[in-house]
Amino acid sequence: MDQQSTKNSGWSAEEYAALAAFDGEWRDIWWNHDFLELMANRWRLRDVKTVLDVGCGAGHWGQMLAAVLPKDATVIGVDHEAGFLDAARERAKSRQLAQRFEYQVGSAAALPFGDSSFDLVTCQTVLIHVADPKAALAEMQRVVKPGGIVIAAEPNNLVHALIEGTAEPRPSFEDTLRLLRFEELCHRGKIAMGQGDSSVGERLPGMFAELGFTDLAVYSNDRCLALFPPYDRPDQQIELDQLFRWIDKEVSGWGDKGAVRRLYLAAGGDASEFEALWQLQLERARAFKANVQARSYHAAGGHLQYLVSGRKRAV
Repeated sequence: MDQQSTKNSGWSAEEYAALAAFDGEWRDIWWNHDFLELMANRWRLRDVKTVLDVGCGAGHWGQMLAAVLPKDATVIGVDHEAGFLDAARERAKSRQLAQRFEYQVGSAAALPFGDSSFDLVTCQTVLIHVADPKAALAEMQRVVKPGGIVIAAEPNNLVHALIEGTAEPRPSFEDTLRLLRFEELCHRGKIAMGQGDSSVGERLPGMFAELGFTDLAVYSNDRCLALFPPYDRPDQQIELDQLFRWIDKEVSGWGDKGAVRRLYLAAGGDASEFEALWQLQLERARAFKANVQARSYHAAGGHLQYLVSGRKRAV
């Protein structure tokens, strides 16, 4: 697989930024601040002075952590796509964080830093996009100091497809099963195309263990993106605005129709069934929007995102 076809899963910087919702506050509502305070205490982040945010995108995760890091801690964000870093710098500036944050181009596969350079190395929804997540973790382990901590926030996205099929009004179970299989084929197609595994969070603890991390810990994000009438909370408004944008553009979490078809076929999906499955997915999305507009939709909105951490063995 050539670099151009795998970088940003084949999308331009602008296209991928729109698909990944790098603009706005949607990624910030993934976390409860008091939960991050709890995790900062468990991880002993009060001792952290130097941080590396791998695959930082537009800077959301590192800047979210800034609120629970010591005030004198500095953060370097790296991403293979230079087009994302200007947005990260602007976000840091708007949040009065510019003096603590630096951004530069760098690849998770070959981080441009010496061994044992940082107290904390972290990433969010990055390892789901790399062909060899264990190798990327090994790079993160290389650049963290002995005794320092590596933290990965990564999901099991296949679970989300089943959650969506059990909201109210409850859709057809038969259609949910069809869409769940469709989703699984897209997961497998992404792996086959060397673009990563969108459920890699499930496998991360084993990778940390194989790499010899100590103090290995696994937690799950406590945030639920709950939706219920009248949908008037700020976080609900942000969530619905983003979901409606994707629905109106006829894109899924995998991208537009062409991108989804490539993933589906790469996993051995039946080409003659694709159109019906794609239309079923669009119908499900439009029904969701119509139910929200009718104030009849409600769901707890759980999502399975793991926080896996471990410390580099002291020499």
